[in-house]
Amino acid sequence: MSKLEGNPFADPFKDPAVQRVVSPAASVGNNSTSQSVIEEYNPFAPSASAGQATNSTPPAVSMGQDELFRRQEELSKREQEQNRRQQTQPQANGVGFGAQNRDHNWPPLPSIVPLKPCFYQDIDVEIPQQFQETVRWVYHVYLLYVLALAFNLVASLLFVLFAGGPIGLPFLAVIQLALFTPCAFLLWFRPVYKAFRDDSSFNFLVFFLVLFLHTIFCFIQALGLSEYACGWSDTLSIIRTHFFVGLVMLCSAAFFSLAFVGMCLSLIKVHRWYRGAGFSFDKARQEFSSGVMSDRNVQQAANQAARAAAAHAVNEMTGGRY
Repeated sequence: MSKLEGNPFADPFKDPAVQRVVSPAASVGNNSTSQSVIEEYNPFAPSASAGQATNSTPPAVSMGQDELFRRQEELSKREQEQNRRQQTQPQANGVGFGAQNRDHNWPPLPSIVPLKPCFYQDIDVEIPQQFQETVRWVYHVYLLYVLALAFNLVASLLFVLFAGGPIGLPFLAVIQLALFTPCAFLLWFRPVYKAFRDDSSFNFLVFFLVLFLHTIFCFIQALGLSEYACGWSDTLSIIRTHFFVGLVMLCSAAFFSLAFVGMCLSLIKVHRWYRGAGFSFDKARQEFSSGVMSDRNVQQAANQAARAAAAHAVNEMTGGRY
């Protein structure tokens, strides 16, 4: 007890240490110090890292909004394009709403001709964009072959008149020009046009078969090994003695050769799309079966045949009994 300093029962506010703490000057100093500390530390104030994060967030948000707007515009454009194609492309029955409201524009005939176009053809409207280049290529090959037939007619006439060629060659050239021009369009260009337009495996197979056979015939025409056309064999033998006639025949042979190369490339180009799009012979057979059975004329013919067979069977049964 003797070691304790001071009186435990004394007034604690008389202690010098307590008086320094509670004195006004000390309180003012302490208040300013605590206030400065409180002002320095604000738990709700954004820190430096938080400020950087908030500053970096708005560009990302703005970029996201721009990307969203861009995608919305693309979707709207695709929707408009799809609606336009739905109005213009033929339907499953082979004739579309757009084709019904549009006048036929092929072949492009002058107004003085009394005939009218037979087909509506517009690659930019009816053919999907990814296939338009291939269809245009095949169409240009067709036009090149028609040009070769026209030059063959002129060369055949000159060959007969000035170089003593066979008399039947011009008549055969006229027949080829009049026959192969519409047949080539109907039998291999129009099928590939409808194949890309309607996603039809059957039309693809028709195109491959007919154009393959026509390519072989065009190769024979280009060589000129027979009297079917003015090819390279006749040209090389005539150009030495009749230069002008041989020059025209050379143009005919060159156009046939270019048409042959174009046909080969057309088969390759279309075959790539055919294999890449998943078409097959089974699908073509299904399309042919469904198309034939859905045709009204075929259905009527089948019904009539069934009725005739049933009537014949009934007549035989009744005739045997009586």
